[in-house]
Amino acid sequence: MSENSDDENRPWYYERLQDLHHDGWNITSIEDFLSENEDLASERIVYTDFVVELAQELLERTGYLGESVDSRSLELSRTWEEELRDPMNAERVLEEYRQWAREWRPWELELHRGEGLWRAAGYEEEFASILSRFDFLDASSLPSAKIISPILHDPDNYDEIIDSLSTIEQDEKRQRDAVSNAAKLLSEAGFDVEGVEKMPIIDALDWISQLHQLHDLHEDLRLLILEQIAIFDPSLSDHHEKRRVALIEGASTQDLRNFRIQMDAIADNLHQRLARLNDLLNEWRGKGIEFPHGDSIRPEELLEWETNLPEIEETLQLHLTALERWNQITSLWTDVEHSGSQYAGKLEQTEQFIDYVDLLDQQWKQHEIEAMMFIENYEHSGLIMSDWSEEIVRDPRSAVRMLKKKKHLFDQRVDCIEKLSNIDTSFEGQSIVEKRINLLKEIDVDLEILENTSELVENLARRGARHRRMLERDWRSLVADGKADINTNTASFSLLDFENEIAHVQKYGVGSSVPKIGGSFVAGNIHDRLKTRTRQELTLLQASGWEVNNLLQQVEQEPVIVAQKVNSAREAMKGFSSLKRRIARLPWYRDLTLAMEVEQQLKDPTQLNSLAESIPELSKHLANRPSEDESFTLNVWTPSPTRQTLVPVPEHSQKYQTMIPKDAMEDAYEAILEAVEVQDDENEESSDEGDEGNDEHLEAVVPAQDETPVDSENTRIEEKNDAAPNTSIPLAEISKKGDVGQDNLNTNSVEVLDNLVHFLRAIQMDKLADDASKNGMEALKNIRRGLAKHVGIQPRDTRVDRMLRLSLRLLPQNDKNDLLKSKMLANIGDNIKNIQKWMRTRLEHRHSGSSDNFLDDALRLGKALQRIPGPGFPLPIDADIRELPDPDDVIGLEREVTNIISHLNMSTAGGIIA
Repeated sequence: MSENSDDENRPWYYERLQDLHHDGWNITSIEDFLSENEDLASERIVYTDFVVELAQELLERTGYLGESVDSRSLELSRTWEEELRDPMNAERVLEEYRQWAREWRPWELELHRGEGLWRAAGYEEEFASILSRFDFLDASSLPSAKIISPILHDPDNYDEIIDSLSTIEQDEKRQRDAVSNAAKLLSEAGFDVEGVEKMPIIDALDWISQLHQLHDLHEDLRLLILEQIAIFDPSLSDHHEKRRVALIEGASTQDLRNFRIQMDAIADNLHQRLARLNDLLNEWRGKGIEFPHGDSIRPEELLEWETNLPEIEETLQLHLTALERWNQITSLWTDVEHSGSQYAGKLEQTEQFIDYVDLLDQQWKQHEIEAMMFIENYEHSGLIMSDWSEEIVRDPRSAVRMLKKKKHLFDQRVDCIEKLSNIDTSFEGQSIVEKRINLLKEIDVDLEILENTSELVENLARRGARHRRMLERDWRSLVADGKADINTNTASFSLLDFENEIAHVQKYGVGSSVPKIGGSFVAGNIHDRLKTRTRQELTLLQASGWEVNNLLQQVEQEPVIVAQKVNSAREAMKGFSSLKRRIARLPWYRDLTLAMEVEQQLKDPTQLNSLAESIPELSKHLANRPSEDESFTLNVWTPSPTRQTLVPVPEHSQKYQTMIPKDAMEDAYEAILEAVEVQDDENEESSDEGDEGNDEHLEAVVPAQDETPVDSENTRIEEKNDAAPNTSIPLAEISKKGDVGQDNLNTNSVEVLDNLVHFLRAIQMDKLADDASKNGMEALKNIRRGLAKHVGIQPRDTRVDRMLRLSLRLLPQNDKNDLLKSKMLANIGDNIKNIQKWMRTRLEHRHSGSSDNFLDDALRLGKALQRIPGPGFPLPIDADIRELPDPDDVIGLEREVTNIISHLNMSTAGGIIA
């Protein structure tokens, strides 16, 4: 009953569904589709039969997709097969298939489209054959198949289809044959090519291409080993060839590349070793070594050469050392060059070559010893022969010949030095003698200098003998007066000792050797006499206003110390006026406290030296400080003049004149000394001139160095006012013209400027002269600076320095004295030619031509005189430090101008105008 009821409830298409189920179709979707609307079941069952037939058709069409498909398409085919078990998916799968087939199987679409025509034409078998042939085409033929696909639906195109298809198949066959041939070659080379013929053509070609790349790498490696390594070492080449063959199976490209790097490194190393060895041989050839073969080492000889290289190098080093020494000797001794040439450079003759070079070296050393003994002999005699050391080291044989050739000159130099050393220079001429001795010791002088030295020796000996005769005459007079001891051995006295002894007798009445006890004049207490004299001098200083109270108290207990202080301060007090002028010019309104301290120090004679030394520091200190009181002026203290006391002259002072020069050369020397007063200090005036040139900017000036004037008692000679030449300006005229009114200043400015330009051109400072002509008085600052920078230069004729210092004081100051001072400048300029001519002559005598520039010639001559002094007394070439009158002291300036002009035109003394 239940079964009947079930049959009654089943739909009328149930059996149809069961038949589909038995055929293997998935009917779930179909059953759902039919049950959705029972009223439309008849229409839907028709649709169901349609999709079942379509699914069946698609299963047949997609069952084999052809050889051209890729792996993804095969996966898609299996997916379609699963989905088509449900017929309701047929239309969707059909659409997906059509889209895929247009790309990968276009011929199937066209053949399916014309399947009815092919059946109607009776070409069913041909249809199936064409479809099968297309499906068996390789993927590489897909583009060609697409080209002929449009004609496949029409059986009338059968012949054309067959021809085109055959062409495609023949192309594929050729490609397969090429792959097969390549695979065969690679297999013979040892590569595994199994299965390559079953691959798609493109894959097969790719695989063959990869194998070819590996084959090329192996071939390059084989050739590299054969051509680059085997030529050096065949056994090493065989070893690496076996390694290469082993890499064919299973080796990656990277392994091959690493192996290639190793082979390249080995080959490069071998070639570099060969190149270095050939370079070494070429280097040895360049040094003179000869090898049996003239070409380079061949690769197959490399290992043998490297094995024997240490022994070769040892022998070669010995040969090279000997060859270097042989070249050194033969370059100087050309007469022995050919005697050893048969051994030089030949390694097999190394022992004979070394023996020959040792023989030459022994001769070399013998000449060295002979030359060293020669110069050592003269060095013991006082000559400096160090310059010969280089010549001896360079070529001892040549040095020996030259030394022997100059032996007579060396003997004369030694003789002259001995004679000069025996001359008594204690009183004068010591500097000249020392310079000449140093010249003879240090310089290889010629015969002319030696003859000049002989003349100098004769002159100095004659002067010394004359001097001693005068001293002996004075001594005999003192003995006659009973003041000197007749038993005194005056022959043992030097000239200076003799002079001092005579001076001592004249001053004290007895000789210096008289004992300090007894009743003689000098037998008293010397200590008390020193104290008394020092106290007297301090009393005079105190009367002049000096602060010496402490010294007066100290002299009672420590007279010697006080006397030393006074002696040291005495020189400083002589230069007090210069110190005062320098101190007064500093800007003391910037530090009033310091000004008061300095004012007190000026009164203490023991503080003058330290005060002079501190001027540069004071200048720097004041220049960096702000102003405290612009109206402040330092009242520089000035000592009161001391009343002169007449002292009776000893009766013998006029009787004995033992130190007065007697010949014309000495007179010239004394006149020059009177004019320039040569002193030890070299720098004071250059600072003074700079101060005068910058008075209006004094606050910014910082002196460059310490300049303390010190007058030496031993070198100062009291100045004589020589008669002025006709070119000087009378003092009366100066007094008369000194009252020029202010109205005449502008009128005279042209003449002042002309006189200034005349002076500048006379000393050949043309640039400053042109500046003055162009800019007038505005150029004074440049002129003053230009002249000041030439002041104080040494070595140079002291007269030139004096002239420059005077010219700075004679520059116009826009006052009533400008015209008179300018005339003095012009007067100096008119007298420049004589000294300029004299300097040119002196330079020519010292083998140095004139530069046609006055100041340059003066400096060059000073250096020449310092190097090669003239005969007799030397010309003063130090900086001039004489204290000159102030710029406002016209009379004093005129006197100095007259004095310097007289010495610029000095008369002949001994045939030399100085």
